[in-house]
Amino acid sequence: MSYEAKTLVKESSTARSLLSNKGFLLLLVVSIVSGLSFSIYLLTETWYVINELNQQPWLGVVLIATTLPRVLFMSIGGVYADKWNRTNIMFYSLLIRGVLLTSMAIVFYFGLLDVYSLLIFATIFGLLDAFFVPANQSLLPQIVSKEQLMRGNSILQSTNQTVLIIGPIIGGLLIETVSYQYIFPIVAFFLITSSVIVKFIKYEDESNQNQKQSSYRDFLEGLHYVKTSKLIFTLMCVSMVLNFFIAGPGSLALPLIANDVLSGTALHLSALETSIALGMIGGAFLIGILNPRRKRGFIVLGQLFFLGIAMVLLSLVTTLWQGIIVFALIGLGITAGDIPIKTMIQEKTDPQKIGRVMGLMSTASSGLIPLSFGVTSLVISFNISISQILLVCGSFVICFFLIILLLSKKLRSVD
Repeated sequence: MSYEAKTLVKESSTARSLLSNKGFLLLLVVSIVSGLSFSIYLLTETWYVINELNQQPWLGVVLIATTLPRVLFMSIGGVYADKWNRTNIMFYSLLIRGVLLTSMAIVFYFGLLDVYSLLIFATIFGLLDAFFVPANQSLLPQIVSKEQLMRGNSILQSTNQTVLIIGPIIGGLLIETVSYQYIFPIVAFFLITSSVIVKFIKYEDESNQNQKQSSYRDFLEGLHYVKTSKLIFTLMCVSMVLNFFIAGPGSLALPLIANDVLSGTALHLSALETSIALGMIGGAFLIGILNPRRKRGFIVLGQLFFLGIAMVLLSLVTTLWQGIIVFALIGLGITAGDIPIKTMIQEKTDPQKIGRVMGLMSTASSGLIPLSFGVTSLVISFNISISQILLVCGSFVICFFLIILLLSKKLRSVD
């Protein structure tokens, strides 16, 4: 049998064993249901502020209350993901959020769900999700083998991207057909169901048994571990650069290109948003099919160069079809590189520190997106066009690629 045939047989066997892994399948179901719940909740919360309360000026404040605690506390959530049982953290996070949304339905029923009470609910919801994310991301390496980790991440990533498309559609249908009094309990049912499913996930608990050490010292220990690991530190820097110079400006570019460059309508915006979402799903599927095990450092370097070029091309877009193609390429590049980054970090990290590392990773990358929004908006306020901003961001990413290529021997040589 040829080498290529042996490789295909091995890859096929890996895929079958992954789909027969009960723990992975349960984690996949939990990711789907919890992702749908968050998407529906976020859309419902947004529409409730605008349509029901008629408090448009408060919309940004409510969204910040929902998302900011997730960013600020994910590092702390990572500390406890290493100290406590991860499935228990996920269970209580999902269960309490389910109870929280049930309480929202009751408060709404009595006509007391105003913008101030909504802010309280939103803050608690985001805070609980901050503990769920690191526990969820650090659980996968405990239930699948290293050979299955890349494909497992690709399946979860492609599923999550699909959920991001389907969730708002389901939320919109629910808002149009039923009362908020019923939407909140429906989402609560999803969350509570997820919490029950989590309890059936079995894994070898390698959490830190040294409960006497303070959480603060645990956090500092996680920071020191990241700083002293050249590969993990480099991968985290790559993720931060991509989120600040690609994800942030790219997201803001969607409506601005549709309106200012293309002079289009909501249909133009919808087409561009769909193209980047489909590109991200396609990138996840591509990595899942190829399941690369060698030269993954070059894949990450290639992602940097590819996305830098794509951002430069995006600055030159003048027609809808050009925008659709380039945004699809950006979406493909984002997931095709993010999955190897996440997988390598999960593989190379000490199991007793993986929660803290994934928490820091989530905070560093996700935390920079709102900052990127703010900086990009500030630059636009000085009458600098989005096309000029995209050109600068793309050029910077290309320069960063050249620096990493020349200086990071560790990343170039890693498999």
